[in-house]
Amino acid sequence: MEIKIAQRLKELRRLRGNTQEELARHLGVSVQAVSKWERGEGWPDLSLLPGIAFYYHVTVDTLLGVEQEDKKRREAEISDQYLALRHQTDEGGLPDVGYKIEEGIALLRDGVRELPDSGYLGQLLASDLWWYAENAAFEDERPVLLREARELCRRVLSGCGEERWRHAASQILCLVLYAEGDREEARRMAADMPDVTGTDVFMMTYLLEGEELRKQLRFAVHRLLSTCYRCVTRLIDEGWSYDPYLDEAVQIAFLASKLPTQDSIPD
Repeated sequence: MEIKIAQRLKELRRLRGNTQEELARHLGVSVQAVSKWERGEGWPDLSLLPGIAFYYHVTVDTLLGVEQEDKKRREAEISDQYLALRHQTDEGGLPDVGYKIEEGIALLRDGVRELPDSGYLGQLLASDLWWYAENAAFEDERPVLLREARELCRRVLSGCGEERWRHAASQILCLVLYAEGDREEARRMAADMPDVTGTDVFMMTYLLEGEELRKQLRFAVHRLLSTCYRCVTRLIDEGWSYDPYLDEAVQIAFLASKLPTQDSIPD
């Protein structure tokens, strides 16, 4: 139980933006006690749980992680349905071939209505809305879709405690703002993002050992080559003429296109 309480206390404090001192003062306990709770080295007395829940405007069940477990299960169910739509293939075709994005958007909209605090589903929906607005929507639909995507990104950034979904929402918001014409703000956001060597995928290669390190390095190589592949195909779409530099990049991109996806990389 203390593990769930520790996680929830840290998450709730981050979302509210308060300090350990402020919570300790509200409860009439020491800062050291609150610090221990968040480290998982102990847990609050049962008599303190209603006060903590009141302070963060949540239920005691939410504080204990009971509701969170149910939400995680439901989120996983919706995710499985969505990924099944994305990976419908014809005769061994590539993922997303035949993907009916309208069905995916409808599924994710229902999911976000059911789980409004899911940063994972929120950023997925925002991404699909942006793509649909840019590539498939009628002109009069475009601003509506982009506005919905922008609001979703803002919601994830303000209410999600998981950094990976906040980072994803930042990337999508950058694209949405650019599509809406706010190019200065979009470029400012892009400039503030970490470079390739500052990403979690790359940094983890310095924090692991043995088989975990080898697996992470393979993952990092796959991500970098996949990024190269996307950049080269866009470069070709922009009409660059054939030259030795591009020839090398095309060869790398070809290799990347033949690699297995992240989900299919064996352990």
